[in-house]
Amino acid sequence: MVRTVGDGADGSLSDRELCDQVMTLLVAEPTGHALAWAVHLVATHPEVEARLHAENDRVLSGRRSPEVTDLPRLEYTGRVFTEVLRLYPPGWMFTRTTTSATELAGRSLPRGADVLYSPYALHRDPRLFPAPGTFDPDRWSPDRARLVPRGAFIPFGAGNRKCIGEHFGTVEALLALSTLCARWRLRPVPGAEVRPRPETTLGTGPLPMLALPRARG
Repeated sequence: MVRTVGDGADGSLSDRELCDQVMTLLVAEPTGHALAWAVHLVATHPEVEARLHAENDRVLSGRRSPEVTDLPRLEYTGRVFTEVLRLYPPGWMFTRTTTSATELAGRSLPRGADVLYSPYALHRDPRLFPAPGTFDPDRWSPDRARLVPRGAFIPFGAGNRKCIGEHFGTVEALLALSTLCARWRLRPVPGAEVRPRPETTLGTGPLPMLALPRARG
């Protein structure tokens, strides 16, 4: 990163630009939290786990790790992760600043007003997602996904301030989830409490799990 070409006269990044780039990577790519929710939800939904393992066994054909070229065929794995992002988007709260006076939901907002909005709350609106508290990866099957209204699913934000790490983070998470499925069957530790921790990103808090080697299907 320190060799990245910037706007300086010598092509280098200024200290401020370097700091901004580092902060972007630290804040905008919380793949770990999304994966924690994914393994928790899969482990507590046996029917989802069974389909996930079957797909990965079929696509990987004995390999222990997926390649990027496998992702288009890991269709159900993609649905699972999309549903994880709906229920527990790491970016649970975003802000915007109005550039001109406007009206939003019947309220007048002056220029320069800070507006907070929550993908977590939006994704659980029953007007947008039937049975919003249910973990249902099939709601992202092609025939059902097209019924989701535009702007109803925004785990990475929207517009020109959309998360810069969307594509990289999604690919990274799918490869990691597929690798875990190929090797392990994860089980919650009895008595462990898992609940949303709304800090900078939406984490699970401590997530002790038992990793059991599994036989291939």
